[in-house]
Amino acid sequence: MSRPVAEEESSLTLEDLLTELRTRGWTLIRWGPLEAPELLAAMFHRATSADVFILRNKDDATAYRCPIIGDSPVFCPPVVAWQYHGKPSWTLREVLALAEPGKPGAPDEYRSSAPEVRDPAWAA
Repeated sequence: MSRPVAEEESSLTLEDLLTELRTRGWTLIRWGPLEAPELLAAMFHRATSADVFILRNKDDATAYRCPIIGDSPVFCPPVVAWQYHGKPSWTLREVLALAEPGKPGAPDEYRSSAPEVRDPAWAA
């Protein structure tokens, strides 16, 4: 997948995109104070999968879709159907653009997750 050249190419801000997550019913989780969170995560939980967005800092974010099987972990999953790592606003755009599970174009092949997904330091 090609990556956009510059973060500034779009008029949507990170705050606009986070508002869109809330509007779409995502659960937002914050670690640390409101004014300066240490970490921000968002999750959209379905019966068989979850979409997750992790904001580490102003330059680094990860998003992924993982399966929900029994009590499988949503944070730090061993396998994912899709994952993306990059600038926060582009990472959010990518996860919000994912087709719903079972719909045409939805990712459906599971593979091992990248270290950015499995890193327990951010999920602790």
